[in-house]
Amino acid sequence: MRMSRSYKIISIVAAIALFLLIENLFFRNDADFRYTGIQIYDAVRDFKSLEAKGFDVIVKVDGTRNGKSFEVEGSITETYGGWFLLEKDDRGYIVEGPMGSKDVLASSISFAITPQIVVEAVYPPESGSSFSFRSGFTKFKGSIAFDGAEISPTLLQELRNANNEFYSITPNRVEVRDFGSGFILDVKVPVSISELDKILKETKSTRIQTGYLYYYGEAGDEKELEKIRQSLESGGAVLVNYYEQR
Repeated sequence: MRMSRSYKIISIVAAIALFLLIENLFFRNDADFRYTGIQIYDAVRDFKSLEAKGFDVIVKVDGTRNGKSFEVEGSITETYGGWFLLEKDDRGYIVEGPMGSKDVLASSISFAITPQIVVEAVYPPESGSSFSFRSGFTKFKGSIAFDGAEISPTLLQELRNANNEFYSITPNRVEVRDFGSGFILDVKVPVSISELDKILKETKSTRIQTGYLYYYGEAGDEKELEKIRQSLESGGAVLVNYYEQR
């Protein structure tokens, strides 16, 4: 009897393992970035990789909420190993796999990604009395020191609150530190230039020093990519990398 019971347990475990293996091999379409709810760990991993390369990702989730069918599409603002926070119209939904206990239990997850090709350019450190972002790009990361800055407590809080406005896959990815009579803005993953620019336009500084700044834009095809490369080199920058969706 003991042998029979042990054999049944082993058979069940083996069957589950085989099911998960078959699902990953045959039911997942990496090219389309579609996942079953069980594959939420894969979805989180791929999202982190895409966001870190400068892609914009809109996530659609089909599943259940409070025991009823539910569908939601929005932006991920927090990620952990087996779940993520999805925001839609200023409302957050905690999404987990089908066997979880969070707000939304996903049966399927899919990504809509733009652009097709992301270009990553780096500009050397610079200093001066003012700062403006390079045109032609949508995102950036790097460090900027604003010395002698006229910055109000409200503006400083807005910068610190920026962590809630961008993806939080890296803790304190938009970090603000005191620096002389000003502050240092340290952006650790690509974030929207337009969002930061709105805040920084209110900052007045007598001296600005940057580290190497990385900028992210898009290219439609290889010909456009080559034009971008040449344009960057003529302007003292370098095209350090480019990323395709796959």
